[in-house]
Amino acid sequence: MARWGPSLASLFLLVPLGLHADPPATSGQAPAVAPFGWRGNWTGRYPQADPPLHWGRQPHSAVETLRSALASESETKDALPIHKGLVRQWLLLGPVATADTDASRNIDKEHVPDEADLAGADGASAAGVAWKALTLPVNPDYEEWGRAGLEWIDLAELFPYKPNQLAYACTYLHSPKAQAVDLAFEHGQGLKLWLNGRPLYSHPRQAGALGTYAALSRFKQNLTHAPSPRVRLDLRAGWNRLLLKVATWPHPGQANWGFVVRLMDAGPVRYDDTNIAWVADLGERTNAAPLVIGDRVITPAEPDELVCLDKRTGRVLWRRVVGFQDTLSEAERAAPACREKIAPAVAALEAGADYLAALALRRQVRDALESIDERRFKLRWDGHLASHFAIVGFTTTPVSDGRHVWAFFGNGMVACFDLEGRRRWSVRLATPEIAYSCSPALVGGRLMVVFDGLRGLDAATGRQLWHNKDAASIASLIPARIADTDVVFTQKGHGFRVSDGQRVWQHPSIRTGNGGWAAPLVQDGVMYLPWGGVGELMVADFSQTRDEPWQARTRHIGLKANHRRPSGEWLDRSTAGSPVVHEGTYYNIDQYGVLYAVDLATGNTLYTHDAGFDELHHYNAIGVGASPTLAGKHLFLLDNQGVCVVVELGPRCKVTAVNRIRTLLHRDWPIGAQELLANAPPVFDGRRMYVRGERYLYCIGAR
Repeated sequence: MARWGPSLASLFLLVPLGLHADPPATSGQAPAVAPFGWRGNWTGRYPQADPPLHWGRQPHSAVETLRSALASESETKDALPIHKGLVRQWLLLGPVATADTDASRNIDKEHVPDEADLAGADGASAAGVAWKALTLPVNPDYEEWGRAGLEWIDLAELFPYKPNQLAYACTYLHSPKAQAVDLAFEHGQGLKLWLNGRPLYSHPRQAGALGTYAALSRFKQNLTHAPSPRVRLDLRAGWNRLLLKVATWPHPGQANWGFVVRLMDAGPVRYDDTNIAWVADLGERTNAAPLVIGDRVITPAEPDELVCLDKRTGRVLWRRVVGFQDTLSEAERAAPACREKIAPAVAALEAGADYLAALALRRQVRDALESIDERRFKLRWDGHLASHFAIVGFTTTPVSDGRHVWAFFGNGMVACFDLEGRRRWSVRLATPEIAYSCSPALVGGRLMVVFDGLRGLDAATGRQLWHNKDAASIASLIPARIADTDVVFTQKGHGFRVSDGQRVWQHPSIRTGNGGWAAPLVQDGVMYLPWGGVGELMVADFSQTRDEPWQARTRHIGLKANHRRPSGEWLDRSTAGSPVVHEGTYYNIDQYGVLYAVDLATGNTLYTHDAGFDELHHYNAIGVGASPTLAGKHLFLLDNQGVCVVVELGPRCKVTAVNRIRTLLHRDWPIGAQELLANAPPVFDGRRMYVRGERYLYCIGAR
């Protein structure tokens, strides 16, 4: 293990991989170019690109042919479509008293005569209780924002609750033909389920793997996976009756009485694609944008992979796993734990493994490392990051100079590779606790990363040059050159000198408790920072800056953002989007999909436009997280449900196209099947566009 002095030895470990300051170019290798990374050159502008304006992926989904109603005699046209797999219309019968001392344990007992044949009808009675209709509302985006719980039907809120009682739930599903779909579900206590009078499932106690959207993070964090209950529904053509019996807990003190269900396609889904050149299955998610480097596309995959693909075909050329095992000493590498457990598992991961197999391999590596030195290798987590890990993850957008690629991971691992996948160096940065980080920047021969503060690494060797523990950022670092000085800006708008990490400019309006999620835009010596939500813009002009301390001409522009709900209550309009500035107009989008255009000369809002997204919000999903991106003469706006709205640049909003990639994933829980696509901005290369989703990388363009 190479050491760089006593003070640095505790900060990072360096793998001895035959380092040299500038790895020699291989035959035919392109010369180094200006660094690029997040949003291309960090501005989100691709003025020479000429991508398709129209594309799409349409599934042949059995679930989307279904409708639900409150009576089997309903006209099909009056029945509701099954939206995102959710059944929103139910007839409920309850509470039904029982003489059982434990109705949940005795869920298979017939508690109502001929209960399998119970057919709900609004106002009709059974067991001395009337059926009541329930239609679940479609909530506005702002009510879904931050939702922790799944879409539970909480019977304890609908009926007077007491231990040891029952309720029945009935809905009618119309299918245009005989076909099979799956039903994924969870329940609070005992549950029995019938389809058309035929029992399909029975369980006497609580069953479920997820419960809340927060639990997605627990699975990702612990490298585990457990499915919810699931049954196959063999639907007949026409109307089908789905009936559930749900019991309460037999003891006082726990009002746990409910269920959540989601319809899923039973098998592989066939698609019709338009203007999609290829789709690459990468197995895991990332919030990082891909990089296009020559004839290659490079993208991370959670939690520790860097993947290189052929730009023309989408074929994977190489995978590299970057993990704590890279920091083992020669003696530790020779030990049985590494030779027999770690090395074979890493080799299998780099060869490509399916999702569940990859989880098992990563657990094998983790456990072997902790057996070597638990104190050194066991992660300690910031609680907030741990609960949101399913959306945040460890991967960040890599950076490149056209010959090498640098990857930083949120567990502190940093590595440099050439384009053939040869590792040039790998280091581990240390911290007492894993917390939020962000995408790195490459500027002035330095690799700048945020990990327990801001750190400057020698890009050629990985050696740490300085560490400013007072700096932080949760959005990509933005490199710039101002007053002949290489700097990076953080999401708070502070500027730091690359040579020594010293702060050269401080956001003058910063106050304790306020802030934003978005990285600033720095273009032509001017910083544009959305602050305190999408409605505030700070413009800092450094074009006349010459000496330290830096002075900037600053001004604040208020955007015409609607911060009121229909009730009059305040509505935060945050944005994760870094803006685009083009020909004097500022463009940005908020988390709910409203686009804003501002004339920078006058400060006037030219227009606001609701893009019409049907985005997904919950505890581990932000509906619009991708920054707007300029390609040619258009803006490309993405939500997290595969929709891209293309808008023509100009003082008035003109929508050119609305496109959607509707890939449906197999889910083991009662959550929406639509692939989360995309949290990262798209990347453009000539006549092609690349979009990274939760599982797949899409190349949009002619084949």
